[in-house]
Amino acid sequence: LLERFLHWVWTRIYDGIVVDEEGIERIRKAAREGALVLLPSHKSHVDYLVLSYVLYRHALQPPLIAAGENLGFFPLGPVLRRGGAFFIKRSFQGKRLYSALVDAYMRKLLVEGNPIEFFIEGGRSRTGKLLPPKYGLLSMVVDAAMLLKAQKVFFVPISIGYERIIEERSYIHELSGGEKQSENVGDLLRTSSVLRSKYGRLYVQFGEILSFDELLAEARAEQVAEAGPGADPELTPKHRRAMIQRLAHRTTYQINEVTVVTPAALVATALLAHRRRGMTSTELRRTATDLVGALQRAG
Repeated sequence: LLERFLHWVWTRIYDGIVVDEEGIERIRKAAREGALVLLPSHKSHVDYLVLSYVLYRHALQPPLIAAGENLGFFPLGPVLRRGGAFFIKRSFQGKRLYSALVDAYMRKLLVEGNPIEFFIEGGRSRTGKLLPPKYGLLSMVVDAAMLLKAQKVFFVPISIGYERIIEERSYIHELSGGEKQSENVGDLLRTSSVLRSKYGRLYVQFGEILSFDELLAEARAEQVAEAGPGADPELTPKHRRAMIQRLAHRTTYQINEVTVVTPAALVATALLAHRRRGMTSTELRRTATDLVGALQRAG
C-alpha cells in the first residue's frame, strides 16, 4: 500500500527517479552473502521513503531504519514504523541503559540478517554538502559485527540527490537565522502545497560496498605492524577507534564520489564563484561550460 501511494506522490512531484542499476546488482550480490548496513546521505526527510521505495521496486528487502524520535508524532509515526522505521533519541549521553538496549537491538537485527539503514551524518544537511560523520550508531554496529563470527556484514554508501529539496523554504528560513521548527501535524497537512509543485529529478547512486571482514583484517594488520608478531588478535580500543573513523570517512568519500552534479548545483556554483554581484547570462553559460568540462575531465 505504501509503495503504491509513494509511486503516485513521486510521479506527481518529480520528473523522474534515476537509479544506479549497476549499484543495485552489487547490493543484490552482497545481500546473498551477509547483512547490509545502508549508509545514505541525508538532505531531506524524503530520504527514508525514497530508498525503501527504490529497493522494494527492485525486489530487495526494504531496510529497518534508525529514525529520530522527532518523527514519531501521530499520524506519521505509526505509518513510518510500519514501513520499517524505529525511533531513537538524538543523544545517548548519560543514558547507559538506553544505549545498551539500542546496542542489543542492533546486534539482534544483524544476527537475523536484516538490512539496517541510518544516516552517517546524523542530521540533515541544510546546504547540500555532506556533514562530518557521526560515530555513535556506527560504533554500535561495528561492535555488533565484531561479535558475529559466522555472519558477514557489508556497509553500503549511498548518495540520494535532488534537483530541488522539498524542505527548501524551511532551510532558507534556518540559514537566514530563523529557529528550527519541530516537525508536527501542521507540516504534514501542508503536503497539498508540495503535491502542487515540481522538484525536478531525483538521483539514487551507490558507492563501492565496504566489507567489514576486509576492514577488520586491515586494522589487525596495522596493530601487528605496530606491536609486533606476538600482538593480541583482539583489537585495542585505539585501533578499534581508528577502524571506525576509517570506515566513516571512506563512506563519506564514496558518497561524494557518486553524487550527481545537478543543473541547479552547477548554476549555483557558477554564481558563487563570480567576483562581482551580478553576471550576464553569457558569462553564466561560459562559466557553467567550464565547470562541466572540469567535471568531465575528473570523470
